[in-house]
Amino acid sequence: MPDQIDEIKAKIDIVDLISEYIRVKQAGTNWRALCPFHNEKTPSFMISRDKQIWHCFGCGEGGDIFSFIQKIEGLEFAEALRLLAQKAGVKLVAQDPRMSSQKNRLLDINKLAANFWHKTLLESSQAQKARDYLKKRGVNDQIVSDFKIGYAVDSWDSLIKFLRSKNFSANEIFLAGLSVKKERGEDFYDRFRDRLIFPINDVHGNAVGFTGRTLKADDKQAKYINTPQTLIYNKSLVLYNLDKAKQEIKKQDLAIVVEGQMDAIASVQAGVENVIASSGTAFTLDQTKILKRYTNNIAIAFDTDLAGESAAKRGIDVVLGQEMNVKIITLPYGKDPDECIKNNPDDWVNAVKEAKSIMQYYFDQVKDRLDLSKVENKKEAAKILLGVISKIGNRIEQTHWVQKLSEMIQVPEEILRERLPRSGQQKPAVAVAEKSDSVKARNLMLSERILSIALKFPRFLSGLINDLEAAMIPEGDLSRLYKELIVYYTKDIGNSSDSFNYNNFQTKIKPANLAQLADTLVLLAEKDFFDFDQETIKKELSQLVNFLKKDCYAGQLKELEAKIKQAEEKNLSRNEVENLSEQFEKLIKKLNFLD
Repeated sequence: MPDQIDEIKAKIDIVDLISEYIRVKQAGTNWRALCPFHNEKTPSFMISRDKQIWHCFGCGEGGDIFSFIQKIEGLEFAEALRLLAQKAGVKLVAQDPRMSSQKNRLLDINKLAANFWHKTLLESSQAQKARDYLKKRGVNDQIVSDFKIGYAVDSWDSLIKFLRSKNFSANEIFLAGLSVKKERGEDFYDRFRDRLIFPINDVHGNAVGFTGRTLKADDKQAKYINTPQTLIYNKSLVLYNLDKAKQEIKKQDLAIVVEGQMDAIASVQAGVENVIASSGTAFTLDQTKILKRYTNNIAIAFDTDLAGESAAKRGIDVVLGQEMNVKIITLPYGKDPDECIKNNPDDWVNAVKEAKSIMQYYFDQVKDRLDLSKVENKKEAAKILLGVISKIGNRIEQTHWVQKLSEMIQVPEEILRERLPRSGQQKPAVAVAEKSDSVKARNLMLSERILSIALKFPRFLSGLINDLEAAMIPEGDLSRLYKELIVYYTKDIGNSSDSFNYNNFQTKIKPANLAQLADTLVLLAEKDFFDFDQETIKKELSQLVNFLKKDCYAGQLKELEAKIKQAEEKNLSRNEVENLSEQFEKLIKKLNFLD
């Protein structure tokens, strides 16, 4: 298995992998991005193609391709291994115990079920009515194949029998959400029967769940049934068709959101491929964060006569809070995109092009509905629009729309700001942390930056080692790494900065976690100083060392001050008090010299 892990790492470039999830920009020899694991305004997430590592200097997370996939997808190592092996085209050893996780077994079951139902649709005589239905809806053969649409025959156990023949237990089939337990006894029956089947894939194209649409006109039956929540299917984390649309979304820098699966399929068939479906539920925060990997722009299609509390509009609040740009697609015909496309595909294409910004849409709705010459309608307009404006995460954009509202209803901005709803009282920040803790944190930060420069720009090593004592670096891994650096510099290369070889130094560092720390520090220097000239870097290093020394000397002065006071209170000998006072004066001179 270690050989296979190395093979996967060799075949997958970390920059290419991470850029599938977030937008990255080149910064010198490295790449930077806004961290997907915490909120930040300035990019502190760095990726090194040379070292095949990533690290966020804001939240401290970092690692290789496996750790990135585990964290961003919420996977165990076994699932991450499987996913990356599939991406790299590496065949994993089936008998490896790490590959036998329950999640992987459920993914295998769903894959077989999707293939089984798809084959049934294409070949079974029992599926003729399903084929006729798709033809009537205008779904072509290519779309049926691309979306692996299937049909579950009207049978209590056809899928269960098929999966049992593939050595899956009844309990595993139940855990995948494909069977239902009988009220009496221990037996199970197929969840999906006599239904058109739409596989629901995760972002990597793995079938994690299914939607079954009835083909009966019987009102007693639910029109749609879905896989229940399972170990691999959480509807709050899945967006229908994102696996197929993600590249087109990135290319267009726009995601079109429709409600139903048939809407998405019809749109793709009409040539608009950057489309996903919310499957009739409100947009969740998790779905929004997933979508933000590919674009900050979305256009949502919903009926103009839907109530304000509709699923689509509720989801908009979440999207606005994540500072995404939202547009609304108004349909010129039909109740949904599928119906609009059936009437005229060009109408849908044009509706997408003419989508309005969400705020402009709401403003236009209010103007059309209310007579704003009346004071009660002005109050109503302010209530509606301030409620939406308050959801916008960006303060500048908020201010813009408050100004627009002020102009529209002829009410001063100051009054509107007073009425602007707050999304919850902000918790007051802790004014000042314990001073000792804040000094420790500052010294760690200073030490990190000092060592990062020393490792990235070894020409400054000589001056640093002569100027900065190892004892001034806070105890811990940073201190141990600095001591390793001093030993390597003085003994192995004989005080020669020109002979410093980072890769050679790496092989001599023990333990291994210090080598990883060194890589992270080099990445930090490349993040902050990649476009600095040598003279500027030298000044920065000198300043950092001085700051660290000042903190160390200040700490020592406090200790000496306490000792002198204690010595005087205990009436210790004059010599002892004078000795402590001399040390105090020497430190004062050192501090003054730094100024």
